[in-house]
Amino acid sequence: MALANPIDSTHAYSGTQSDVYKLDVSEMLSAILLDDTDFLSFIGVSGETATETKHQWVEDALNATTVKQSGGASFLSGTTATVLVLSASQNTRVTAGTLLRDEISGMTEVVQVTARSGVSATVTRGYGSSPAEAHLVSATWRIIAHARPQGMEGPKDESTTRAFKYNFTEIFSKGVKLTGTAQAIEHYGVGAEDTYQIDLRLRELKRELNQALIMGIRAPNDVGATTYGTMGGVIEFSSLLNTGNSNSTAETLTPSVLNAMAKQVFDDGGNPDFVLVGALQKQKISLFDQEFRRSTLDTRRAGYTVEEFVTDLGVNLRVIVDRWVPTDVAIVGDSSKIKVLPLTGRAFFLEKLAKTGDAERWQIVGEYTAEFRNAAETLAHHYKLKP
Repeated sequence: MALANPIDSTHAYSGTQSDVYKLDVSEMLSAILLDDTDFLSFIGVSGETATETKHQWVEDALNATTVKQSGGASFLSGTTATVLVLSASQNTRVTAGTLLRDEISGMTEVVQVTARSGVSATVTRGYGSSPAEAHLVSATWRIIAHARPQGMEGPKDESTTRAFKYNFTEIFSKGVKLTGTAQAIEHYGVGAEDTYQIDLRLRELKRELNQALIMGIRAPNDVGATTYGTMGGVIEFSSLLNTGNSNSTAETLTPSVLNAMAKQVFDDGGNPDFVLVGALQKQKISLFDQEFRRSTLDTRRAGYTVEEFVTDLGVNLRVIVDRWVPTDVAIVGDSSKIKVLPLTGRAFFLEKLAKTGDAERWQIVGEYTAEFRNAAETLAHHYKLKP
């Protein structure tokens, strides 16, 4: 997609008597995104904008539906024990009346909490028609419901505390300088050298923004006039900034591995719809049996197909192949929780600079950030996949 000639008077711009002006080229970026198939093209650039260099968003969540045992403590190893010791950070999730079921495969016993004091929950074994069973120390208990008695005084408040998450904006810029001679001579296959060079620089900026969206590391401090603001990318938010669904097992990418990652996101309340990989891991997906893969024609590009992985959950993951994803990485996620957005008034623009000697100069500048909502729950990250 060629850019409009920046010195063509037929195109709109805001000018001054000194002939210094800015031209918004964000629409040109959108056209380039339509022509590409990388991660940024899949996510797109939001119509919303950031209003501060430290872009913040509020995250809220429903109360948890599981509770973990305290390692090494009482864990109902037999069929008669009645005290279950819970993790200190999670014990308030249960109260008298709560029904719990062991999540370990094959377990059917349901227990009911009759009282709780600190981390110790007294339970009734084999509640109702369920049989009493011996449980493992690693058990995680699913909270079925919080049964309430008749005439109760009123349940305790279970409001959750909202959390503020943030990312910083990052400035992306490229310069173009053309001598009078370069502008005057004819260039084979190039109509106007200035337009040609500006178009290439914008494509490089798009590539740079895409790399930051994947591999970017968030700046340690707020952005200032003498600091370099950098935005965190999907790898950082799915692993380094969250302890959520991160896997470092050295293994080959298989349908079972992808299904497990999709289930992690699904179990945490997300709606997984993509898997992001590099070329090497995409080749592994291409070797999966046909029952795990679906291909459809892309509605944006003639002759291009979109491949999807069919999960056990009845949802398909669009396979996004990006050359900048590390070879040992795969990320499964919910794209509805990811946004790329410019700082207000700082979407990519072209600005002609003051003339210096026998040369014309331009700069392309944009300031962007990325938003990853509930990253610990809506992203699953594997970073030790075998080649």
